[in-house]
Amino acid sequence: MGPFDSVEDTFEALARRLNEMGIAYIHTVDHSSMGAPVVPDSMKSKIRTAFTGAIVLSGGYDQVRAEADIDAGKGDLVAFARAFLANPDLVLRMRQKATVNMPASMDLFYTPGPEGYTDYPTLNAAG
Repeated sequence: MGPFDSVEDTFEALARRLNEMGIAYIHTVDHSSMGAPVVPDSMKSKIRTAFTGAIVLSGGYDQVRAEADIDAGKGDLVAFARAFLANPDLVLRMRQKATVNMPASMDLFYTPGPEGYTDYPTLNAAG
């Protein structure tokens, strides 16, 4: 669905209604890192204000951005998808502030065989 004039007000109203219903969390996705239109900070802020439950952020996050957005109160958790596919030891890498593997071609995600899915080196194996 493309943008429309009242898109921010619509998502704010939806977040408020979900809050009233007692929904435990909202998982927001910003795929601008993959070429989709940017989700404006003003919309994210309206959702955060309208919804008092947990907000899970996702979309192109690295450790630095994740920590900054959590510290700024933009969300409560950050989901990492592609980063986990390329780094089965992502938590260890983050704890050690180590370099992370870059995901292989997305054409290989969730396909049969190890290439692009289970063939990434772990931190210990990388030396």
